[in-house]
This record gives sequence, C-alpha cells and structure tokens, in this order.
Amino acid sequence: MSMIFSLPSAPPLDARPCPSPGRDSGRGAKPLFIIDADLRVHFSNQGAAALARDGFGGGSGRLVSADKLFAAKLQTWLKRRGAGAAPAEIRMPLSMRCGRQVVVDAVHIGGGGMDLFVLTIDDPQRAIDGKVDEVAEACGLTPTEARMLGLIVKGLDTVVAAKKLGIARTTARTHLQRLFAKTGTARQSELVRYVATFVEEAA
Repeated sequence: MSMIFSLPSAPPLDARPCPSPGRDSGRGAKPLFIIDADLRVHFSNQGAAALARDGFGGGSGRLVSADKLFAAKLQTWLKRRGAGAAPAEIRMPLSMRCGRQVVVDAVHIGGGGMDLFVLTIDDPQRAIDGKVDEVAEACGLTPTEARMLGLIVKGLDTVVAAKKLGIARTTARTHLQRLFAKTGTARQSELVRYVATFVEEAA
C-alpha cells in the first residue's frame, strides 16, 4: 500500500504567531480527525478546523502537516499498524507552525471493512486558557484581571506582564493583589496552582 503524506508549502516555523487556542470559536471541542490509512479525512470537528491555519488539518480532503518529523512518524505507524506490527494506539508530539507543542493521540479502529484511525489533539495551552476563562467567570474578574491572570499562569512576572498589558508596574501589582483577594490565594505559585486545579462546583 503506497501512502503519500501531503505537506503544504508553508512559511517557516517562526513566521506566524499562534492563535490563542482557548479563545477560538469551537474551543469547547477537542480537535478530532478520523482518517484512513491513505490519510484521507473522513471526519473532522470544529476544533480540528481551527488548527488548519497553523499547519495541521484536512486540506483538500487529506491530512496535512507542516511538521515533517510528525508526518514521518505517523506514516511509519500507519504502515506498521497495517502490517500488524505496531500497537493499536500511539502518542506523538506535533510542533505547530508557530512553535507551540501539542500531542496527537492516534487510535486504530475498524470500520465498515476499512481501517480507520482516530486522531485527537491534546493542547496543554488550550487547557490552561480554558481554566483561566473558567476562573475569570467564577471569580468575577475584570477583563484586565483575566488577561493578567493568563500571563501569570504562563510564568511571567508583574514587570513583564505590565509591559505586555501596556500598564504601569504599580497597576500590575494592584491587579495581582486583586487576583489574590478574589481567588483566596497569597502567592503567585498558589495562584497558578489554583487555576491548574480549578473545578467549578455545580450550582
């Protein structure tokens, strides 16, 4: 069985910034593709469509990737799985065009006399952005406080956060103190842990 992995002509990896994954339309849908052994896309959801502009998706009905190493690994696994010489599932890193790292889980399923494979994309940044949004809503954060929280969770200090937000350092420190008060935390490490482990209680 011959397989050709389509690679789009794309700008260099650092040519485009990553979109904010937690704020895309369809952000609630974990990106998912169903492909066959020839890389034809049989199904993709709204979350998967959001990845196309960053070099991964179902262009022209075939799965395409700007990450050549990922493409080679996937193709090798598909061939070996077709011969029964590889496990039924595999987890592979994928570098998005902007340089952000995500993980692809591929699972082999049978379907209607043909081999089908489900690919789901695990994006840690997407998950963290979603948590920031949940905390912002539950704790009644202002838009600036929510942006500040997002930067703190990414590991930035108040000096860098102030520059990115275009505000004074003293204002950034004030926002941080308000974040502490609204979340019941006292240090940035506690605040990050609060966001990472946040589970909104059912009303």
